[in-house]
Amino acid sequence: MQFKIRRATVALALFSALTVGPTIAQEKAPAPTPATQAAPTAPPKVMEQGALDLLKKMSAKLASTPSFLVRTRSSSEAPGGTGQFLTFFTESVIAVKRPNKLSAEIRGDAPPFDFYFNGEKMTAYEPIHKLYATTDAPKTLDELPSFAAKTAGILLPFEDVIYSDPYTTLTQDMTSAFYAGFSVIHGVRCEHVALAAPGIEGQIWIDAKTDLPCLIAGTLLNVQGAPRFTVEFYDWKLKPELPDKLFTFAKPKGAEPMDFRALTGAGR
Repeated sequence: MQFKIRRATVALALFSALTVGPTIAQEKAPAPTPATQAAPTAPPKVMEQGALDLLKKMSAKLASTPSFLVRTRSSSEAPGGTGQFLTFFTESVIAVKRPNKLSAEIRGDAPPFDFYFNGEKMTAYEPIHKLYATTDAPKTLDELPSFAAKTAGILLPFEDVIYSDPYTTLTQDMTSAFYAGFSVIHGVRCEHVALAAPGIEGQIWIDAKTDLPCLIAGTLLNVQGAPRFTVEFYDWKLKPELPDKLFTFAKPKGAEPMDFRALTGAGR
């Protein structure tokens, strides 16, 4: 399941400049006495074919789209200096050209961040201070998210839509999937699918007409405080003109190179 536990560090990767200190341990409630302590009950495992079919339709739609532009709104929770979870917001404009090109302009509570990938190089650029980092990159979009996380500490909040086979990635290690009804998001009917995998509970809302994702949300069960994240997808353009130069970093005058993890703050 491609929500994966590395989502636990999304806030630190994208908002590391805003986390003001280590988490202070929260006060624990008194432990129940042996007489009242109950054994934990595992939630029932449900695997509904209807829910899986909705995921397959969404995956097929994304996989059959050779290029697209989409905007996202993301929120992630991260611990502040007192241990209280704070919510941070990011907006992105993402361009994808299969099988090996991606660019993203990311803005919000974190410092601004531009990202380029063209099947040869991966580059991150921070435009305020004109700092950039670049490295040789893998050849496909399928390899990009894990490479970016491992090499540069970069986690892409929109990664679930860029894979060549999103269904296989989403359902990896899945323990539960069921249809939860529908929601109306910005006037659009979106089918609501609930998912679970070890350490995470996720939800996906899928546009009933286009089969494109409307919203992805998750709760990280194995992280203290069970932080949550959401990624909303909107303003899809499925036949955009995307010149190859859009995916290659052109160094601005005065821009200075630096280490990836220093640039993203992931080395803290």
